[in-house]
Amino acid sequence: MANIVKLWAGRVYGTNTGNLFMELNASDGEVSGVLRFMDSAFGLTVYRLSGSFEEQLRLHGEVIHVPEGVDAGPIDVIAILTEQGNLRGEWKSEIGTAGTFEAYSHDVPPPNQRVQNSAHNPEQLYTSHIVIGAIRLYAEDLKAIIERIKRDFVIGWPVVTYSARDSEVTKYWDDFSSDYDGLRELKSLKLMIQEPDTYGINKVVSLELSSFGKNEIRVQGVNESWVVGKAEAISRILKTHEKVLVTNYKKFGLTLNQFIFLAMLVLIPAIGELWQRASFVLVVLFLLGGLYWLHSRFIPNTVIYLTDEEPTFIQRFGPSILSWVGAVAASLAAALIFYFFTGNAI
Repeated sequence: MANIVKLWAGRVYGTNTGNLFMELNASDGEVSGVLRFMDSAFGLTVYRLSGSFEEQLRLHGEVIHVPEGVDAGPIDVIAILTEQGNLRGEWKSEIGTAGTFEAYSHDVPPPNQRVQNSAHNPEQLYTSHIVIGAIRLYAEDLKAIIERIKRDFVIGWPVVTYSARDSEVTKYWDDFSSDYDGLRELKSLKLMIQEPDTYGINKVVSLELSSFGKNEIRVQGVNESWVVGKAEAISRILKTHEKVLVTNYKKFGLTLNQFIFLAMLVLIPAIGELWQRASFVLVVLFLLGGLYWLHSRFIPNTVIYLTDEEPTFIQRFGPSILSWVGAVAASLAAALIFYFFTGNAI
């Protein structure tokens, strides 16, 4: 008959999510013990377990502790012991909740016994990295995003880093959100939250928003499905605030810039003198460089408004209008230079 170790820790998924810790005692195929489940939203529930373990682990749990105001019922669990020595199975309760779980052995070996079982070490550390486009956020949007990121973290506290009065400041999110340090607008924000997970390795979520850099999401952990799902969930929320026009500018560049450059290549043969062609190319490249500087300097990738006041028309559309006006002006300037050189040649 297979044996089962005493101490297990892991994660619960489904209608409820959180961390679990089990203490099991097995004798002649009969299993008893205690399950402590820390729900991500509702807190700690404790069950008294009884069941059997032969080819599968089958347990029934009766509630012995539940947080005030929380409804919980008896649960039934069925799981298998994997080749790596982990428990993986499903659970359901009499009140209709259900899901899956996985648990890992945390027994402490005797002092004179070397641990050679690789099941106590992670097989792989997974990372998901997503780059998102230009976004504009308001205070309530930022709060909703932080709350979504905090899910699945029981003891982790979000930490934010931002620029204030020409210096970087790092605070816990709760402290920062209470008064926003008197700020009305942010052009960059870094957020990180982490806590110990399976095998004692931290699971981490980081979000970096930058006006003139990349907006990036990074999620890391030992559970691949959680890492990928968490990154996608955060990405979907942020994409609802994405500004498509500015994103396309950043991704593909200004269409008029490309047009000016191609037109320069086509029109160069029409200029007779070598010095005139060289002068025309230098002027056009100077204009394109000026447009690139204008675009990178005055069209931010990220703007976060921390007040309840709606931004003015100039604040919302001024950068885009300025960029288009600059591009049109550069096109006209290039056309006039071309006319000047071709007129002299004639």
